[in-house]
Amino acid sequence: MRKVVKRRTFVAGALGAAAAGGSGVLSGCGSGTAEAGAAPESLTQPPVELGPLKSGVNYPPGYIGPKARKQQAIVTEPVTFTVVVPQSLTVGDWSTNEFTRWMEQQTGIRIQWRQVAGKGNDPETMTKVNAMMAAGDIPDAFLGITFTRSQLYLYGAQNLFVDLKPYLERYAPNLQQAMKDYPEAPKLIKSPDDGVYSFPDFNDCYHCRASGGRALINTEWVRKVGLAVPTTTEEFREVLTAFKKDELGGRGKTIPFGGYKDAPLDSFFMNSFLYNPSYSVNGGDRPWLAVTDGKVEANFVKDEWREGLKYLHGLYADGLLAKDIFTATEDQIKRYGDNPGGPVMGGARVYYWGTFMTLDLDDPKARWRQYETMTPLKGPNGVQFAPWNYLSVGVEVSTLVVTRKCKRPDLLVRWADFQMDLEAILRSYAGPDFRWSAKGDKGINGEQSVFGMESWNTDETKGKTWDQYAVMYRSGDFRLAERVNPKKPTFESPLYEQTRDHLFPYKQPMERQFPPVTLEADQAALDAEIGLNLRSEVTTSMARFVTGRLDPNDDAQWNDFTDRVQKIGLTPYLEIQQAAYETYQG
Repeated sequence: MRKVVKRRTFVAGALGAAAAGGSGVLSGCGSGTAEAGAAPESLTQPPVELGPLKSGVNYPPGYIGPKARKQQAIVTEPVTFTVVVPQSLTVGDWSTNEFTRWMEQQTGIRIQWRQVAGKGNDPETMTKVNAMMAAGDIPDAFLGITFTRSQLYLYGAQNLFVDLKPYLERYAPNLQQAMKDYPEAPKLIKSPDDGVYSFPDFNDCYHCRASGGRALINTEWVRKVGLAVPTTTEEFREVLTAFKKDELGGRGKTIPFGGYKDAPLDSFFMNSFLYNPSYSVNGGDRPWLAVTDGKVEANFVKDEWREGLKYLHGLYADGLLAKDIFTATEDQIKRYGDNPGGPVMGGARVYYWGTFMTLDLDDPKARWRQYETMTPLKGPNGVQFAPWNYLSVGVEVSTLVVTRKCKRPDLLVRWADFQMDLEAILRSYAGPDFRWSAKGDKGINGEQSVFGMESWNTDETKGKTWDQYAVMYRSGDFRLAERVNPKKPTFESPLYEQTRDHLFPYKQPMERQFPPVTLEADQAALDAEIGLNLRSEVTTSMARFVTGRLDPNDDAQWNDFTDRVQKIGLTPYLEIQQAAYETYQG
Protein backbone atom coordinates (compact mmCIF):
# COMPACT_ATOMS: atom_id res chain seq x y z
CA MET A 1 0.00 0.00 0.00
CA ARG A 2 1.45 3.36 -1.00
CA LYS A 3 1.32 6.41 1.18
CA VAL A 4 0.16 9.48 -0.70
CA VAL A 5 1.55 12.79 0.50
CA LYS A 6 -0.64 15.84 0.09
CA ARG A 7 1.09 18.18 -2.32
CA ARG A 8 0.59 21.94 -2.35
CA THR A 9 3.13 23.10 -4.93
CA PHE A 10 2.24 24.10 -8.46
CA VAL A 11 3.12 21.42 -11.03
CA ALA A 12 2.34 22.39 -14.60
CA GLY A 13 2.60 18.82 -15.84
CA ALA A 14 0.03 17.69 -13.31
CA LEU A 15 -2.53 20.08 -14.70
CA GLY A 16 -1.92 18.87 -18.23
CA ALA A 17 -2.32 15.27 -17.16
CA ALA A 18 -5.48 16.03 -15.25
CA ALA A 19 -7.11 17.36 -18.35
CA ALA A 20 -6.75 14.01 -20.04
CA GLY A 21 -9.96 12.85 -18.45
CA GLY A 22 -11.77 15.99 -19.53
CA SER A 23 -10.67 18.50 -22.14
CA GLY A 24 -8.13 21.20 -21.50
CA VAL A 25 -6.26 22.37 -18.40
CA LEU A 26 -6.67 24.79 -15.54
CA SER A 27 -3.74 27.08 -14.96
CA GLY A 28 -2.61 30.41 -13.59
CA CYS A 29 -3.21 29.54 -9.93
CA GLY A 30 -1.20 30.07 -6.81
CA SER A 31 -0.37 27.74 -3.96
CA GLY A 32 -1.08 27.65 -0.26
CA THR A 33 -3.27 25.72 2.11
CA ALA A 34 -6.88 24.91 1.37
CA GLU A 35 -8.08 26.99 4.29
CA ALA A 36 -5.97 30.06 3.50
CA GLY A 37 -8.65 31.85 1.47
CA ALA A 38 -11.47 31.13 3.88
CA ALA A 39 -12.63 33.46 6.62
CA PRO A 40 -11.56 32.34 10.10
CA GLU A 41 -15.15 31.82 11.21
CA SER A 42 -15.83 29.32 8.42
CA LEU A 43 -14.82 26.36 10.60
CA THR A 44 -15.83 27.71 14.00
CA GLN A 45 -19.61 27.73 13.59
CA PRO A 46 -21.71 25.28 15.66
CA PRO A 47 -22.22 21.92 13.98
CA VAL A 48 -25.50 21.50 12.09
CA GLU A 49 -27.89 18.71 13.05
CA LEU A 50 -30.81 17.15 11.21
CA GLY A 51 -34.13 18.83 11.87
CA PRO A 52 -37.32 17.06 12.98
CA LEU A 53 -39.37 15.22 10.37
CA LYS A 54 -42.29 16.97 8.74
CA SER A 55 -45.68 15.42 9.29
CA GLY A 56 -47.92 14.11 6.53
CA VAL A 57 -45.27 12.15 4.61
CA ASN A 58 -45.71 8.38 4.40
CA TYR A 59 -42.60 6.23 4.09
CA PRO A 60 -42.59 2.50 3.35
CA PRO A 61 -41.23 0.12 6.01
CA GLY A 62 -37.43 0.04 6.01
CA TYR A 63 -37.19 3.09 3.74
CA ILE A 64 -33.60 4.29 3.18
CA GLY A 65 -33.25 7.68 1.61
CA PRO A 66 -33.99 11.39 1.91
CA LYS A 67 -36.71 12.57 4.26
CA ALA A 68 -38.64 15.80 4.54
CA ARG A 69 -37.49 17.75 7.58
CA LYS A 70 -38.13 21.13 9.09
CA GLN A 71 -35.24 23.32 7.97
CA GLN A 72 -34.20 26.79 9.03
CA ALA A 73 -32.69 29.60 7.01
CA ILE A 74 -28.91 29.34 6.82
CA VAL A 75 -28.28 33.07 7.31
CA THR A 76 -30.33 35.93 8.77
CA GLU A 77 -28.76 38.53 6.48
CA PRO A 78 -28.49 37.75 2.73
CA VAL A 79 -25.12 36.46 1.57
CA THR A 80 -24.16 36.26 -2.12
CA PHE A 81 -21.86 33.78 -3.86
CA THR A 82 -20.78 33.55 -7.50
CA VAL A 83 -21.42 30.12 -9.02
CA VAL A 84 -20.65 28.89 -12.55
CA VAL A 85 -23.27 26.58 -14.07
CA PRO A 86 -23.97 25.06 -17.49
CA GLN A 87 -26.70 26.46 -19.68
CA SER A 88 -29.90 24.44 -19.79
CA LEU A 89 -33.06 24.92 -21.81
CA THR A 90 -35.01 23.34 -18.96
CA VAL A 91 -33.53 25.63 -16.31
CA GLY A 92 -33.76 28.70 -18.51
CA ASP A 93 -32.45 31.82 -16.78
CA TRP A 94 -30.90 30.57 -13.55
CA SER A 95 -31.50 33.97 -11.93
CA THR A 96 -35.27 33.93 -12.41
CA ASN A 97 -35.81 30.17 -12.18
CA GLU A 98 -38.58 29.18 -9.78
CA PHE A 99 -36.43 26.77 -7.77
CA THR A 100 -33.74 29.45 -7.51
CA ARG A 101 -36.26 31.81 -5.95
CA TRP A 102 -37.46 29.08 -3.58
CA MET A 103 -33.90 28.33 -2.45
CA GLU A 104 -33.21 32.01 -1.81
CA GLN A 105 -36.39 32.31 0.26
CA GLN A 106 -35.62 29.18 2.25
CA THR A 107 -31.90 29.68 2.89
CA GLY A 108 -31.21 33.41 2.69
CA ILE A 109 -28.30 32.68 0.34
CA ARG A 110 -28.27 34.43 -3.00
CA ILE A 111 -26.36 33.23 -6.03
CA GLN A 112 -24.91 35.35 -8.79
CA TRP A 113 -25.06 32.86 -11.66
CA ARG A 114 -22.55 32.68 -14.48
CA GLN A 115 -23.68 30.39 -17.27
CA VAL A 116 -21.40 28.64 -19.74
CA ALA A 117 -22.66 27.03 -22.91
CA GLY A 118 -22.92 23.28 -23.28
CA LYS A 119 -23.62 20.40 -20.92
CA GLY A 120 -21.62 19.98 -17.73
CA ASN A 121 -19.10 17.57 -19.28
CA ASP A 122 -18.97 18.84 -22.85
CA PRO A 123 -15.53 19.76 -24.27
CA GLU A 124 -16.97 23.17 -25.16
CA THR A 125 -17.99 23.76 -21.55
CA MET A 126 -14.63 22.66 -20.15
CA THR A 127 -12.74 24.83 -22.63
CA LYS A 128 -14.62 27.89 -21.39
CA VAL A 129 -14.10 26.91 -17.77
CA ASN A 130 -10.37 26.47 -18.41
CA ALA A 131 -10.11 29.87 -20.08
CA MET A 132 -11.95 31.45 -17.18
CA MET A 133 -9.59 29.90 -14.65
CA ALA A 134 -6.48 30.69 -16.68
CA ALA A 135 -7.49 34.35 -16.67
CA GLY A 136 -7.84 34.29 -12.89
CA ASP A 137 -11.59 34.79 -13.23
CA ILE A 138 -12.42 32.32 -10.48
CA PRO A 139 -15.94 31.96 -9.05
CA ASP A 140 -16.78 30.87 -5.53
CA ALA A 141 -17.97 27.52 -6.83
CA PHE A 142 -18.94 25.37 -9.80
CA LEU A 143 -22.26 23.52 -9.91
CA GLY A 144 -22.97 20.84 -12.52
CA ILE A 145 -19.58 21.19 -14.21
CA THR A 146 -18.22 17.66 -14.49
CA PHE A 147 -14.59 17.59 -13.46
CA THR A 148 -13.04 14.13 -13.51
CA ARG A 149 -11.89 12.47 -10.29
CA SER A 150 -8.29 13.01 -11.28
CA GLN A 151 -8.88 16.69 -12.01
CA LEU A 152 -10.52 17.17 -8.63
CA TYR A 153 -7.56 15.57 -6.91
CA LEU A 154 -4.90 17.47 -8.84
CA TYR A 155 -6.60 20.84 -8.65
CA GLY A 156 -7.31 20.28 -4.98
CA ALA A 157 -3.64 19.52 -4.41
CA GLN A 158 -2.82 22.84 -6.08
CA ASN A 159 -5.18 24.69 -3.72
CA LEU A 160 -7.53 25.57 -6.56
CA PHE A 161 -10.37 23.63 -4.94
CA VAL A 162 -11.11 23.57 -1.23
CA ASP A 163 -10.77 20.33 0.71
CA LEU A 164 -14.35 20.10 1.96
CA LYS A 165 -13.78 17.22 4.35
CA PRO A 166 -13.74 19.27 7.58
CA TYR A 167 -16.78 21.25 6.42
CA LEU A 168 -18.76 18.16 5.48
CA GLU A 169 -18.16 16.66 8.90
CA ARG A 170 -19.62 19.73 10.68
CA TYR A 171 -22.15 21.26 8.33
CA ALA A 172 -23.64 18.53 6.13
CA PRO A 173 -25.89 16.26 8.24
CA ASN A 174 -27.97 15.12 5.26
CA LEU A 175 -24.82 14.06 3.44
CA GLN A 176 -23.49 12.30 6.52
CA GLN A 177 -26.70 10.31 6.73
CA ALA A 178 -26.53 9.43 3.04
CA MET A 179 -22.97 8.16 3.47
CA LYS A 180 -24.12 5.94 6.32
CA ASP A 181 -26.82 4.60 4.01
CA TYR A 182 -24.21 3.96 1.29
CA PRO A 183 -21.12 2.63 3.12
CA GLU A 184 -18.93 2.74 -0.02
CA ALA A 185 -19.52 6.47 -0.43
CA PRO A 186 -16.65 7.74 1.75
CA LYS A 187 -14.13 5.81 -0.35
CA LEU A 188 -15.73 6.92 -3.60
CA ILE A 189 -15.56 10.65 -2.82
CA LYS A 190 -12.09 10.64 -1.25
CA SER A 191 -8.95 11.53 -3.21
CA PRO A 192 -5.66 9.67 -2.78
CA ASP A 193 -4.41 12.41 -0.42
CA ASP A 194 -7.48 11.86 1.81
CA GLY A 195 -9.04 15.13 0.68
CA VAL A 196 -12.62 15.62 -0.54
CA TYR A 197 -12.72 18.21 -3.30
CA SER A 198 -16.38 18.18 -4.21
CA PHE A 199 -19.77 17.92 -2.58
CA PRO A 200 -21.24 14.71 -4.04
CA ASP A 201 -24.78 13.68 -4.70
CA PHE A 202 -26.54 10.32 -4.89
CA ASN A 203 -28.62 8.97 -7.75
CA ASP A 204 -29.18 5.26 -7.22
CA CYS A 205 -30.99 4.06 -10.32
CA TYR A 206 -31.76 0.36 -9.75
CA HIS A 207 -32.29 -0.63 -13.37
CA CYS A 208 -29.29 1.49 -14.45
CA ARG A 209 -27.02 -0.77 -12.43
CA ALA A 210 -27.76 -3.53 -14.93
CA SER A 211 -28.70 -1.64 -18.09
CA GLY A 212 -25.20 -1.91 -19.57
CA GLY A 213 -25.70 -5.65 -20.02
CA ARG A 214 -29.40 -5.74 -20.88
CA ALA A 215 -30.80 -7.59 -23.89
CA LEU A 216 -34.46 -7.95 -24.86
CA ILE A 217 -36.24 -10.75 -26.71
CA ASN A 218 -39.62 -10.85 -28.44
CA THR A 219 -41.58 -13.34 -26.34
CA GLU A 220 -44.45 -13.36 -28.85
CA TRP A 221 -42.03 -14.58 -31.52
CA VAL A 222 -40.66 -17.20 -29.11
CA ARG A 223 -44.22 -18.48 -28.62
CA LYS A 224 -44.85 -18.56 -32.36
CA VAL A 225 -41.84 -20.79 -33.04
CA GLY A 226 -42.91 -23.15 -30.27
CA LEU A 227 -39.83 -22.70 -28.08
CA ALA A 228 -39.07 -21.35 -24.61
CA VAL A 229 -37.24 -18.13 -23.81
CA PRO A 230 -33.57 -19.18 -24.07
CA THR A 231 -31.41 -19.50 -20.98
CA THR A 232 -28.22 -20.91 -22.56
CA THR A 233 -26.05 -19.91 -25.49
CA GLU A 234 -27.13 -22.98 -27.47
CA GLU A 235 -30.83 -22.39 -26.80
CA PHE A 236 -30.34 -18.80 -27.91
CA ARG A 237 -28.84 -19.94 -31.19
CA GLU A 238 -31.76 -22.33 -31.65
CA VAL A 239 -34.34 -19.60 -31.06
CA LEU A 240 -32.68 -17.13 -33.44
CA THR A 241 -32.41 -19.84 -36.08
CA ALA A 242 -36.15 -20.47 -35.76
CA PHE A 243 -36.88 -16.74 -36.07
CA LYS A 244 -34.90 -16.65 -39.31
CA LYS A 245 -36.35 -19.86 -40.71
CA ASP A 246 -39.96 -18.84 -40.10
CA GLU A 247 -39.37 -15.28 -41.44
CA LEU A 248 -41.46 -13.79 -38.65
CA GLY A 249 -40.60 -10.25 -39.69
CA GLY A 250 -41.70 -10.81 -43.27
CA ARG A 251 -39.77 -12.21 -46.16
CA GLY A 252 -36.35 -10.61 -46.29
CA LYS A 253 -37.01 -8.29 -43.34
CA THR A 254 -36.45 -10.54 -40.34
CA ILE A 255 -33.62 -9.50 -38.04
CA PRO A 256 -33.19 -12.34 -35.53
CA PHE A 257 -31.11 -10.18 -33.17
CA GLY A 258 -30.01 -6.57 -33.53
CA GLY A 259 -28.25 -3.76 -31.77
CA TYR A 260 -26.40 -0.54 -32.42
CA LYS A 261 -22.92 0.85 -32.04
CA ASP A 262 -23.49 2.57 -28.67
CA ALA A 263 -24.71 -0.59 -26.92
CA PRO A 264 -21.66 -2.89 -26.78
CA LEU A 265 -22.43 -6.54 -27.52
CA ASP A 266 -19.73 -7.87 -25.24
CA SER A 267 -21.35 -6.63 -22.03
CA PHE A 268 -24.16 -9.15 -22.63
CA PHE A 269 -22.61 -12.03 -24.58
CA MET A 270 -19.17 -12.26 -23.00
CA ASN A 271 -20.77 -12.81 -19.61
CA SER A 272 -21.57 -16.32 -20.79
CA PHE A 273 -17.84 -17.01 -20.91
CA LEU A 274 -16.29 -14.84 -18.15
CA TYR A 275 -17.33 -11.95 -15.93
CA ASN A 276 -17.19 -8.93 -18.22
CA PRO A 277 -18.22 -5.52 -16.86
CA SER A 278 -20.39 -3.10 -18.72
CA TYR A 279 -18.62 0.15 -19.52
CA SER A 280 -19.14 3.61 -20.93
CA VAL A 281 -18.75 3.84 -24.71
CA ASN A 282 -17.52 7.38 -24.12
CA GLY A 283 -14.56 6.09 -22.13
CA GLY A 284 -15.82 7.20 -18.74
CA ASP A 285 -15.06 3.82 -17.20
CA ARG A 286 -11.93 1.70 -17.46
CA PRO A 287 -12.81 -0.80 -20.21
CA TRP A 288 -12.93 -4.56 -19.75
CA LEU A 289 -11.17 -4.62 -16.40
CA ALA A 290 -12.10 -7.05 -13.65
CA VAL A 291 -10.60 -7.82 -10.25
CA THR A 292 -9.68 -11.37 -9.27
CA ASP A 293 -8.34 -11.87 -5.74
CA GLY A 294 -7.14 -8.28 -5.64
CA LYS A 295 -5.43 -8.40 -9.04
CA VAL A 296 -6.63 -6.16 -11.87
CA GLU A 297 -6.94 -8.07 -15.13
CA ALA A 298 -7.87 -7.29 -18.74
CA ASN A 299 -10.55 -9.57 -20.17
CA PHE A 300 -9.83 -9.11 -23.85
CA VAL A 301 -6.65 -11.19 -23.92
CA LYS A 302 -8.11 -14.20 -22.12
CA ASP A 303 -8.97 -17.50 -23.75
CA GLU A 304 -12.56 -17.10 -22.54
CA TRP A 305 -12.86 -13.83 -24.48
CA ARG A 306 -11.69 -15.65 -27.59
CA GLU A 307 -14.35 -18.35 -27.02
CA GLY A 308 -16.97 -15.60 -26.82
CA LEU A 309 -15.72 -14.16 -30.10
CA LYS A 310 -16.02 -17.61 -31.70
CA TYR A 311 -19.63 -17.86 -30.55
CA LEU A 312 -20.55 -14.42 -31.89
CA HIS A 313 -18.63 -15.12 -35.10
CA GLY A 314 -20.81 -18.20 -35.63
CA LEU A 315 -24.05 -16.29 -34.99
CA TYR A 316 -23.07 -13.62 -37.48
CA ALA A 317 -21.94 -16.14 -40.10
CA ASP A 318 -25.35 -17.84 -39.85
CA GLY A 319 -27.19 -14.56 -40.42
CA LEU A 320 -28.54 -14.45 -36.89
CA LEU A 321 -27.10 -11.02 -36.02
CA ALA A 322 -28.01 -7.83 -37.84
CA LYS A 323 -25.49 -6.97 -40.53
CA ASP A 324 -25.17 -3.43 -39.19
CA ILE A 325 -25.02 -4.37 -35.51
CA PHE A 326 -21.67 -2.59 -35.07
CA THR A 327 -22.46 0.48 -37.17
CA ALA A 328 -26.18 1.26 -36.75
CA THR A 329 -27.11 4.44 -34.90
CA GLU A 330 -29.88 4.69 -32.33
CA ASP A 331 -32.06 6.35 -34.99
CA GLN A 332 -31.48 3.39 -37.29
CA ILE A 333 -32.43 0.76 -34.74
CA LYS A 334 -35.53 2.77 -33.88
CA ARG A 335 -36.58 2.60 -37.52
CA TYR A 336 -36.38 -1.18 -37.23
CA GLY A 337 -38.26 -1.14 -33.95
CA ASP A 338 -40.98 1.16 -35.27
CA ASN A 339 -41.38 -0.71 -38.57
CA PRO A 340 -44.96 0.14 -39.63
CA GLY A 341 -45.75 -3.34 -40.89
CA GLY A 342 -45.09 -5.01 -37.54
CA PRO A 343 -42.06 -6.21 -35.60
CA VAL A 344 -39.02 -7.21 -37.68
CA MET A 345 -36.58 -7.76 -34.81
CA GLY A 346 -36.56 -10.85 -32.63
CA GLY A 347 -34.36 -9.32 -29.94
CA ALA A 348 -31.77 -6.63 -29.37
CA ARG A 349 -28.92 -5.54 -27.15
CA VAL A 350 -30.34 -2.25 -25.89
CA TYR A 351 -30.68 -0.37 -22.61
CA TYR A 352 -34.49 -0.49 -22.43
CA TRP A 353 -37.50 -0.51 -24.75
CA GLY A 354 -37.34 3.18 -25.55
CA THR A 355 -33.86 2.75 -27.01
CA PHE A 356 -35.21 0.98 -30.08
CA MET A 357 -38.85 1.94 -30.45
CA THR A 358 -41.40 4.61 -29.64
CA LEU A 359 -43.25 3.72 -26.46
CA ASP A 360 -47.04 3.76 -26.46
CA LEU A 361 -47.85 3.73 -22.75
CA ASP A 362 -51.63 3.76 -23.17
CA ASP A 363 -52.08 0.64 -25.32
CA PRO A 364 -51.90 -2.56 -23.22
CA LYS A 365 -50.99 -4.44 -26.42
CA ALA A 366 -48.32 -1.99 -27.56
CA ARG A 367 -45.40 -3.55 -29.41
CA TRP A 368 -42.83 -2.81 -26.73
CA ARG A 369 -44.69 -5.06 -24.31
CA GLN A 370 -43.76 -8.10 -26.46
CA TYR A 371 -40.11 -7.66 -25.53
CA GLU A 372 -38.79 -8.96 -22.23
CA THR A 373 -35.44 -8.62 -20.47
CA MET A 374 -33.44 -11.81 -20.92
CA THR A 375 -31.64 -13.57 -18.12
CA PRO A 376 -27.92 -13.82 -18.88
CA LEU A 377 -27.21 -16.85 -21.03
CA LYS A 378 -25.41 -19.75 -19.42
CA GLY A 379 -22.32 -20.56 -21.45
CA PRO A 380 -20.82 -23.95 -22.31
CA ASN A 381 -18.77 -23.96 -19.09
CA GLY A 382 -21.64 -22.84 -16.86
CA VAL A 383 -20.65 -19.16 -16.71
CA GLN A 384 -23.66 -16.88 -16.29
CA PHE A 385 -23.16 -13.29 -15.11
CA ALA A 386 -25.22 -10.14 -15.27
CA PRO A 387 -22.78 -7.23 -14.96
CA TRP A 388 -24.00 -5.22 -11.99
CA ASN A 389 -22.62 -1.74 -11.42
CA TYR A 390 -22.23 -1.46 -7.66
CA LEU A 391 -19.97 1.59 -7.62
CA SER A 392 -20.23 3.83 -10.69
CA VAL A 393 -24.01 4.15 -10.29
CA GLY A 394 -25.18 5.78 -7.09
CA VAL A 395 -22.56 8.25 -5.87
CA GLU A 396 -21.76 11.15 -8.19
CA VAL A 397 -18.70 13.32 -7.59
CA SER A 398 -18.12 16.83 -8.90
CA THR A 399 -21.62 18.15 -8.22
CA LEU A 400 -20.57 21.23 -6.25
CA VAL A 401 -16.91 22.27 -6.27
CA VAL A 402 -15.85 25.14 -4.00
CA THR A 403 -12.81 27.18 -5.03
CA ARG A 404 -10.10 28.89 -2.99
CA LYS A 405 -11.78 32.25 -3.70
CA CYS A 406 -14.72 31.38 -1.45
CA LYS A 407 -14.49 33.07 1.95
CA ARG A 408 -17.25 31.02 3.58
CA PRO A 409 -17.10 27.39 2.39
CA ASP A 410 -19.22 26.45 5.39
CA LEU A 411 -22.20 28.38 4.04
CA LEU A 412 -21.96 26.86 0.57
CA VAL A 413 -21.70 23.39 2.13
CA ARG A 414 -24.85 24.09 4.16
CA TRP A 415 -26.54 25.42 1.00
CA ALA A 416 -25.65 22.19 -0.82
CA ASP A 417 -26.75 20.01 2.08
CA PHE A 418 -30.08 21.86 2.22
CA GLN A 419 -30.74 20.58 -1.31
CA MET A 420 -30.57 16.96 -0.08
CA ASP A 421 -33.80 17.37 1.87
CA LEU A 422 -36.66 15.37 0.33
CA GLU A 423 -38.84 18.36 -0.51
CA ALA A 424 -35.90 20.28 -1.99
CA ILE A 425 -34.97 17.27 -4.11
CA LEU A 426 -38.46 16.97 -5.55
CA ARG A 427 -38.66 20.67 -6.29
CA SER A 428 -35.17 20.82 -7.83
CA TYR A 429 -35.53 18.06 -10.40
CA ALA A 430 -39.27 17.56 -10.86
CA GLY A 431 -40.83 20.92 -10.09
CA PRO A 432 -43.21 22.29 -7.49
CA ASP A 433 -46.24 20.27 -8.62
CA PHE A 434 -45.44 17.07 -6.75
CA ARG A 435 -47.86 15.58 -4.22
CA TRP A 436 -47.24 13.57 -1.07
CA SER A 437 -48.77 10.13 -1.37
CA ALA A 438 -51.66 8.95 0.75
CA LYS A 439 -51.44 5.79 2.80
CA GLY A 440 -52.01 2.80 0.52
CA ASP A 441 -50.72 4.46 -2.64
CA LYS A 442 -48.30 2.10 -4.37
CA GLY A 443 -44.86 2.92 -5.73
CA ILE A 444 -42.92 1.41 -8.61
CA ASN A 445 -41.89 -1.57 -6.49
CA GLY A 446 -45.38 -2.19 -5.12
CA GLU A 447 -44.57 -0.78 -1.68
CA GLN A 448 -45.99 2.34 -0.05
CA SER A 449 -45.42 5.35 -2.27
CA VAL A 450 -43.89 8.56 -0.89
CA PHE A 451 -44.64 11.07 -3.64
CA GLY A 452 -46.23 11.46 -7.05
CA MET A 453 -45.89 13.80 -9.99
CA GLU A 454 -48.67 15.40 -11.96
CA SER A 455 -46.50 15.58 -15.06
CA TRP A 456 -43.03 14.65 -16.24
CA ASN A 457 -43.39 16.85 -19.33
CA THR A 458 -40.25 18.99 -19.43
CA ASP A 459 -42.10 21.65 -21.41
CA GLU A 460 -44.29 22.17 -18.36
CA THR A 461 -41.33 22.35 -15.96
CA LYS A 462 -39.17 24.77 -17.96
CA GLY A 463 -37.96 27.54 -15.71
CA LYS A 464 -39.14 25.67 -12.60
CA THR A 465 -36.35 23.14 -11.93
CA TRP A 466 -32.57 22.89 -12.00
CA ASP A 467 -32.66 20.08 -14.56
CA GLN A 468 -30.89 17.55 -12.24
CA TYR A 469 -27.91 19.87 -11.76
CA ALA A 470 -28.74 20.38 -8.08
CA VAL A 471 -27.23 18.38 -5.26
CA MET A 472 -29.59 15.47 -4.67
CA TYR A 473 -30.03 12.33 -2.64
CA ARG A 474 -32.10 10.07 -4.89
CA SER A 475 -31.63 6.74 -3.17
CA GLY A 476 -32.86 3.47 -4.62
CA ASP A 477 -35.83 3.46 -2.24
CA PHE A 478 -36.63 7.07 -3.13
CA ARG A 479 -36.71 6.38 -6.85
CA LEU A 480 -38.92 3.32 -6.37
CA ALA A 481 -41.27 5.24 -4.08
CA GLU A 482 -42.77 7.31 -6.90
CA ARG A 483 -46.51 6.77 -7.05
CA VAL A 484 -47.79 4.64 -9.93
CA ASN A 485 -51.13 5.56 -11.44
CA PRO A 486 -52.88 2.18 -11.83
CA LYS A 487 -55.04 3.64 -14.61
CA LYS A 488 -52.02 4.80 -16.59
CA PRO A 489 -48.95 2.69 -15.77
CA THR A 490 -45.61 3.50 -17.37
CA PHE A 491 -42.66 1.25 -18.24
CA GLU A 492 -41.03 1.92 -14.83
CA SER A 493 -42.66 -0.98 -12.97
CA PRO A 494 -41.88 -3.68 -15.57
CA LEU A 495 -38.35 -2.28 -15.95
CA TYR A 496 -37.83 -2.61 -12.21
CA GLU A 497 -39.47 -6.05 -12.00
CA GLN A 498 -37.53 -7.53 -14.92
CA THR A 499 -34.26 -6.15 -13.57
CA ARG A 500 -35.05 -7.62 -10.16
CA ASP A 501 -36.13 -11.02 -11.48
CA HIS A 502 -33.90 -11.56 -14.53
CA LEU A 503 -30.64 -9.75 -13.79
CA PHE A 504 -30.16 -9.12 -10.08
CA PRO A 505 -29.96 -12.86 -9.18
CA TYR A 506 -26.99 -13.28 -11.56
CA LYS A 507 -24.93 -10.24 -10.56
CA GLN A 508 -21.22 -10.72 -9.99
CA PRO A 509 -19.69 -10.28 -6.51
CA MET A 510 -18.94 -6.64 -5.77
CA GLU A 511 -15.26 -7.34 -5.13
CA ARG A 512 -14.86 -8.28 -8.79
CA GLN A 513 -15.87 -4.83 -10.05
CA PHE A 514 -13.01 -2.49 -10.82
CA PRO A 515 -13.88 0.72 -8.95
CA PRO A 516 -13.90 4.30 -10.26
CA VAL A 517 -10.34 5.14 -9.23
CA THR A 518 -8.50 8.43 -9.04
CA LEU A 519 -5.22 8.75 -10.92
CA GLU A 520 -2.22 10.80 -9.94
CA ALA A 521 -0.59 13.20 -12.37
CA ASP A 522 2.04 10.83 -13.68
CA GLN A 523 -0.58 8.12 -14.15
CA ALA A 524 -3.25 10.25 -15.81
CA ALA A 525 -1.48 11.19 -19.03
CA LEU A 526 -0.23 7.65 -19.68
CA ASP A 527 -3.62 6.20 -18.80
CA ALA A 528 -5.39 8.52 -21.23
CA GLU A 529 -3.10 7.72 -24.15
CA ILE A 530 -2.92 3.95 -23.66
CA GLY A 531 -6.57 3.63 -22.65
CA LEU A 532 -7.80 5.42 -25.76
CA ASN A 533 -5.67 3.24 -28.02
CA LEU A 534 -6.73 0.05 -26.26
CA ARG A 535 -10.42 0.94 -26.56
CA SER A 536 -9.98 1.60 -30.26
CA GLU A 537 -8.04 -1.62 -30.90
CA VAL A 538 -10.35 -3.88 -28.91
CA THR A 539 -13.62 -2.49 -30.28
CA THR A 540 -12.35 -2.51 -33.87
CA SER A 541 -10.90 -6.00 -33.61
CA MET A 542 -14.03 -7.36 -31.95
CA ALA A 543 -16.15 -6.12 -34.84
CA ARG A 544 -13.71 -7.68 -37.32
CA PHE A 545 -13.63 -11.01 -35.49
CA VAL A 546 -17.41 -11.20 -35.27
CA THR A 547 -18.17 -10.13 -38.84
CA GLY A 548 -15.54 -12.40 -40.39
CA ARG A 549 -12.91 -9.92 -41.48
CA LEU A 550 -10.79 -11.73 -38.90
CA ASP A 551 -11.26 -15.31 -37.76
CA PRO A 552 -11.11 -15.99 -33.99
CA ASN A 553 -10.57 -19.68 -34.80
CA ASP A 554 -7.27 -18.83 -36.49
CA ASP A 555 -4.41 -18.98 -33.97
CA ALA A 556 -2.21 -16.65 -36.00
CA GLN A 557 -4.89 -13.94 -36.24
CA TRP A 558 -5.72 -14.18 -32.55
CA ASN A 559 -2.01 -13.97 -31.63
CA ASP A 560 -1.60 -10.95 -33.89
CA PHE A 561 -4.39 -9.23 -31.94
CA THR A 562 -2.87 -9.98 -28.53
CA ASP A 563 0.52 -8.81 -29.82
CA ARG A 564 -1.02 -5.52 -30.93
CA VAL A 565 -2.54 -4.78 -27.52
CA GLN A 566 0.75 -5.60 -25.83
CA LYS A 567 2.57 -3.17 -28.14
CA ILE A 568 0.02 -0.49 -27.33
CA GLY A 569 1.04 -0.83 -23.68
CA LEU A 570 -1.24 -3.28 -21.91
CA THR A 571 1.32 -4.11 -19.23
CA PRO A 572 1.99 -0.51 -18.06
CA TYR A 573 -1.73 0.20 -18.37
CA LEU A 574 -2.54 -2.62 -15.94
CA GLU A 575 0.23 -1.45 -13.61
CA ILE A 576 -1.39 1.99 -13.49
CA GLN A 577 -4.80 0.52 -12.71
CA GLN A 578 -3.37 -1.85 -10.08
CA ALA A 579 -1.65 1.03 -8.27
CA ALA A 580 -4.79 3.17 -8.37
CA TYR A 581 -6.90 0.23 -7.19
CA GLU A 582 -4.62 -0.37 -4.19
CA THR A 583 -4.79 3.34 -3.30
CA TYR A 584 -8.59 3.22 -3.52
CA GLN A 585 -8.71 0.18 -1.27
CA GLY A 586 -6.48 1.97 1.24
